Amino acid sequence: TVCKTLRLPTCTRRFPRDIGRARPCLNYHMGTCAGYCLKDVTRAEYLKAIREAEMILDGRTAELTAELTEQMQAAADALRFEYAASLRDRLRAIQGLQNHQRVIATAYSDTDAVGFQRGAKCCFTVLHFTDGNLTGKDKSFLDEPMEPDGGERFGSRDSEALQEALAALVQQYYEGRGTYPRQVLLPCVLEGQDALERLFTEAAGHKVALAVPQRGDKCRLTEMAANNAREEILIATTKAQRSLKTLEWLQRALELDAPPERIEAFDISNLGDTGIVAGMTVFQHGRPRKSDYRKFRIRTTDGQNDYGSMHEAVTRRFQHYVDGDPGFCPLPDLLLIDGGAEHAAVAQAVLDGFGLTVPVFGMVKDDRHRTRALVTAQGREIDLHAAPNVFALIGQIQEETHRFAITFHHESHSKSSTRSALDGIPGVGKVRAQALLKTFKSVKAIREADIFALERVLPKDAAASVYLHFHGETGEKEEKM
Repeated sequence: TVCKTLRLPTCTRRFPRDIGRARPCLNYHMGTCAGYCLKDVTRAEYLKAIREAEMILDGRTAELTAELTEQMQAAADALRFEYAASLRDRLRAIQGLQNHQRVIATAYSDTDAVGFQRGAKCCFTVLHFTDGNLTGKDKSFLDEPMEPDGGERFGSRDSEALQEALAALVQQYYEGRGTYPRQVLLPCVLEGQDALERLFTEAAGHKVALAVPQRGDKCRLTEMAANNAREEILIATTKAQRSLKTLEWLQRALELDAPPERIEAFDISNLGDTGIVAGMTVFQHGRPRKSDYRKFRIRTTDGQNDYGSMHEAVTRRFQHYVDGDPGFCPLPDLLLIDGGAEHAAVAQAVLDGFGLTVPVFGMVKDDRHRTRALVTAQGREIDLHAAPNVFALIGQIQEETHRFAITFHHESHSKSSTRSALDGIPGVGKVRAQALLKTFKSVKAIREADIFALERVLPKDAAASVYLHFHGETGEKEEKM
């Protein structure tokens, strides 16, 4: 609100460093930013606006209003009417903000906002507001993730598990604190909320209202509390810890013996009956390990047969392992196959044939081609929405594997098209074809080259063959000057 009032930049540019370095963005044209990226805005003007914002946030709005009023009067006396008008508009905006703050102060004279977030840990936060100002904050962490029963979606606003968990946390927090505000804003409805409200009211000696705001300033306070909980989790956990916690959740969800440190994933890419390929990606400790990615050209499977292609690719991968190929060691802790239960069953059959034990799951997409769940070879689905970090990891693996496979397919198709375009030209073998591509960069450029350009790369007879191949006749050379 302060940024909007003072028309401060909220974009990703860094000021005052970027003053005058770029064209103004949409915020400037919408009138929500003063355009500090313009060349005619000075560093001093920017720093002055920042100082004014600091005064508002420090509660010195009356002092700032007095300063701007004095500056406006001085500008008017000096006949600088345009500058005086800009100060007048600024004063009106600040006074409007001040009136809004008074309304908030009256509405939230004694209010707490509760936030709860899941990450590598669970964080419960309570923000205390007095007269509309944030006056305190409490937080607590739960190292063990709170998971819903019966496969319910923990992130759902109506989740019974979330209602029960938050009800217990809120009751424990206020009973331990011993003091109660007049209003507690909650992120969702609590289990037994009416009874809890009566309990707090009796203990406090005054009315304590428990509310779940849906819109407006109260809703923004609960969003602030939730964002604060999320930030506390990020501060309290390292990236490695978050990754380990995610893999531990994945272990529990899939009932694995240990967190899957090495995950391999397969996807098939085809746009026709030929040139079918498979891509294998590797994620080590939850991060891509691109040096271990592998590509497979499907050779023995005819036509668009996804199951047959997957069977061939997975067979070749584990045949390399059985043969002791160091480039395909060690075994993965988890094998993910792009597709449903049938695709997972194909991979499971390959592993059974080799006598290898590796957990296999299919990665299922919804109608919008977004990751929806994992599925066993027997068709049992595991909903991942309950653990957002796990859901995000599986989505990342599926998208990365698809990208890798389709990129390989496009590269293979391009090379195949190039080879077929130059195949069969008399006097042009593999080496000369490579020389042409190195010089001209594409088949199109080779086709459009004149005979003289071709002769600079190939012997005259071979150059003539290339020109004849694309044009049907060599034509007469122009006399060189």
